[in-house]
Amino acid sequence: MPPTPTDPRWRLGIDVGGTFTDLVAVPAGGTRHDLSRVIAHKVPSTPADPARAVITGLRHLLAQGIGGADVVAVTHGTTLGLNAILQRRGARVALLTSRGHRDMLHIGRARLPRSFDLHARPPRAVVPRERVVEIDVRLTPRGGTVHEPTDVGYAEARDRLAALDVQAVAVSLIGGYAGAATERALAERLAADLGVPVTAAAVVWPEAGEYERTTVAVLDAQIRPLMTAYLTTLRDRLADLGLAAPLFISTSNGGSMSLSSALQRPIDTVLSGPAAGVAAASRLWPGVDLVTIDMGGTSSDIGVLRGGRPVLTTTATIGDHPLTMPVVEVSAIGAGGGSVIWADDSGAETALRVGPASVGADPGPAAYGAGGLEPALTDAYVHAGIVDAAAFLGGAMQLDARAAATALARPATAVDVDGTTPALAVVDGAFRTATAGMAARVRTVLARHGEVPERFTFVAFGGAGGTHAAMLADALGVRRVIVPATAGTFCALGAAVTPVRRDFVASVRVPVTPGNERGSSDDHAGTTGAREISRIAADLTAEAVGWLESQGSGRAGEVSVTADARYTGQPTSLTVELTTHDVDGAAAPVDLAAADIRAAFAAAHTRHYGFADDDAVVQIDAVRVAVTGAAQELHPGDAVHRLARRPGRDVWIGRRWIRAEVLEPVLADPAGHPDRTPRARAVSGPAVVEKADTSVLVPPGWTVSVTESGDLHLVRTEQQEVADAVGPR
Repeated sequence: MPPTPTDPRWRLGIDVGGTFTDLVAVPAGGTRHDLSRVIAHKVPSTPADPARAVITGLRHLLAQGIGGADVVAVTHGTTLGLNAILQRRGARVALLTSRGHRDMLHIGRARLPRSFDLHARPPRAVVPRERVVEIDVRLTPRGGTVHEPTDVGYAEARDRLAALDVQAVAVSLIGGYAGAATERALAERLAADLGVPVTAAAVVWPEAGEYERTTVAVLDAQIRPLMTAYLTTLRDRLADLGLAAPLFISTSNGGSMSLSSALQRPIDTVLSGPAAGVAAASRLWPGVDLVTIDMGGTSSDIGVLRGGRPVLTTTATIGDHPLTMPVVEVSAIGAGGGSVIWADDSGAETALRVGPASVGADPGPAAYGAGGLEPALTDAYVHAGIVDAAAFLGGAMQLDARAAATALARPATAVDVDGTTPALAVVDGAFRTATAGMAARVRTVLARHGEVPERFTFVAFGGAGGTHAAMLADALGVRRVIVPATAGTFCALGAAVTPVRRDFVASVRVPVTPGNERGSSDDHAGTTGAREISRIAADLTAEAVGWLESQGSGRAGEVSVTADARYTGQPTSLTVELTTHDVDGAAAPVDLAAADIRAAFAAAHTRHYGFADDDAVVQIDAVRVAVTGAAQELHPGDAVHRLARRPGRDVWIGRRWIRAEVLEPVLADPAGHPDRTPRARAVSGPAVVEKADTSVLVPPGWTVSVTESGDLHLVRTEQQEVADAVGPR
């Protein structure tokens, strides 16, 4: 819908994917976002120069009547840093660490990559041994200094680093998490002397665990030159378009941060793309248990929300490397619209596979008509009639159905044709294979949290999410699927409406004993216990509020305090929620009672393990604070959508052709749609709902309805009520 004079201010969201770059403009006037007036656009990604696709898409948005001066913020999600790490295209980095710990990254955690595989090769260290330099500096777990840095020792280390001809340096000292000032001083001195960016591990993530903390610092150093060059160039190109609004970058924890913060901490952005979609679902459907399925061109990313809140993890990995910072837990599988369908003849019998390789944006699926010869899932959707070759991207891109059919016949040696055409047999096999792989991943993700799929509602987005969602839901016994109104650009929407957020941590060793009260004299650790945890939490809160003010998006927000806790003697800890409170430019005091800490941990331990020990000492290993900026309310607006009929067509479902209704969400006022009579809000399958950015399959046995705001709700017909647990939006 084009903007009007009543929409004077806009927030722009950008999500750069492997196949498409998505952009949205969201009205930002007043205290709420009017989602009925969102403008969305997709352009093919340009992997060689990601900013080129961004600028092309922004020109289109601005051509809709949005003035550059009317844009109040631009938020950009990118996987540039992630791809650089995975493809080992990051900067040439050296590591400075304490003497005697040169092999820290090579030893790692001394775990086998695969259980019982005694011949498995250990993961390759993120920095080769010849680029690790030692210095006689070491700190105690409480921040004291065992060995002070000397001018002679520093000069020797500096000269060795200079001789390595590196593009960036990471500094990580033993005990450095407790003495950030020492690492920071070394990093600043080296940056001035060497003329390259230097990352101090204690500044980026001051948590105990030298291997993990050092890995985070090295990964940050690897991508800093690349991200600095890209983001500063993008900022300049935005200015050339007349966009002077502040640039924010999506972060892996489901929030965003200012450009200056992202340049200082690029590691915070590496998993930002998938996190933005999960964050958007959290904003739109608070309080609901959801599984998000973000199926794009390259992969499908699976996220979980419990009670409407994204599940975070501190055990994520990037390739072989641990990432211990809190990130939205997203599990990826190589099944997207561009995933290659191929015949695997490496075993006793030839088998049909889907992914993980992707045809990418160039040349893309065979149906794109750009010279691609390998069949992809998109080709299967086209040949099955689920995607209309003449209506792709709202008719902006014509697909070649004949090229798709030709490509699909190539891997037919892996399937039983059995009376049908080779291409259709491959379509059947590809759908089953992709669905089975995604279903297995969803079960695994939920099992880690003691959950089963049947209890959750799916939120399907991405260009192919709605296309495949009902097939996946059938395989898992899921009864409800939501396809957002902006499904094809949902992560970009999440980027646009997500507030700033950052996590802070302090490693501690604080026992909380049974019977202790706040500040009681029988606390055997003296200043430890609840009073010590409260003090640390207050310090982190003050730091968090200071950072929030620096972001330029207001002083109001929310602070949540959690702790990593375990019973003494246990090898691993659980993250326990302690308190949440609002802030408005000042850090409120944090006052925690020992009884409350123990009760919170007992509840978490019972949920996770099935029991709690009231007599055991609870040990706190880390205190965490997360600050989130204030966010505008999301409002569906005044528009009312209904489903309109278009000419039906045959669709290949369940190894047979079925006549399916073709529907389109339109405004209830039929003006401008004289040939499309508005229908009731609910329609039974088989049907295909065609939108400008995706096609949604409604198989037999399902109904589809449209909410007033344009979201599609798919419900299995055994349960006729339409998403009562979620409600309309």
